[in-house]
Amino acid sequence: FKAEIELRSPGSVVEIDTITDEDGKVRFSKFFGAFKASIDGFLNGCRPFLSVDSTHLNGMWGGHMPTALALDGHNWMFPVAFGFFDGDGESKENWIWFMQQLRKAIRPMQHLAIYTDACKGLESSVKLVFPQAEWRECFRHLMDNLKNFYTGDVYKKNMRPAARAYSPHKFKYFFDKVLAASPDIQKWLDQHHPFLWARSKFSADIKCDYINNKLAEWWNAWIKDLKDLPVHCMADAIREKIMILFAKRRKIS
Repeated sequence: FKAEIELRSPGSVVEIDTITDEDGKVRFSKFFGAFKASIDGFLNGCRPFLSVDSTHLNGMWGGHMPTALALDGHNWMFPVAFGFFDGDGESKENWIWFMQQLRKAIRPMQHLAIYTDACKGLESSVKLVFPQAEWRECFRHLMDNLKNFYTGDVYKKNMRPAARAYSPHKFKYFFDKVLAASPDIQKWLDQHHPFLWARSKFSADIKCDYINNKLAEWWNAWIKDLKDLPVHCMADAIREKIMILFAKRRKIS
């Protein structure tokens, strides 16, 4: 599969990682795929914004599928890269490997926002591989975690308006009410949710104001019927879906 992609689509980045068992048997471990059309489309036609997440696979192999998704000028999901992790799942080592391949594909960028769901392994990899990127995290996941420690109408009524506010003074107006109810909530946020989650703090260079990880949800719905396939069949099925998607959008444009 790797050789065929590189032959038919030069400039694509396809990497396969293996591990060797104690008995000397070589076993598949990780996969990364970014097709040339996806790379060029992201660099030349999308905003400098990547939603990075992973989803569980349902087949016999198990494992996870990490993805990097962009947002095109039509507010449509734009697949940039996908991969597979073995049974260790979302470990720090797996995420660092995936992000290193992603950096190889898209190259260092002057402006880039990376959007995550605050997975610890992913946080470490973003910090290591893309240290200059603006780090954002999903507000919905933040609120799900916050409900475990802080409850009451003051959070329901003020946290979302604070996150959605574009101006710093409007953010402060709503967030001050939260601080008045729980002065220690800022320390909790700094410790457990250090990424950006409020629009007023986003860089204007990114041109994207999403506070929830919609792209990951769209991707999961898009590939849900493929998640129980063998990994090589799944990779090729995703390749085919991406080709059909790009052809459809080319026709529309």
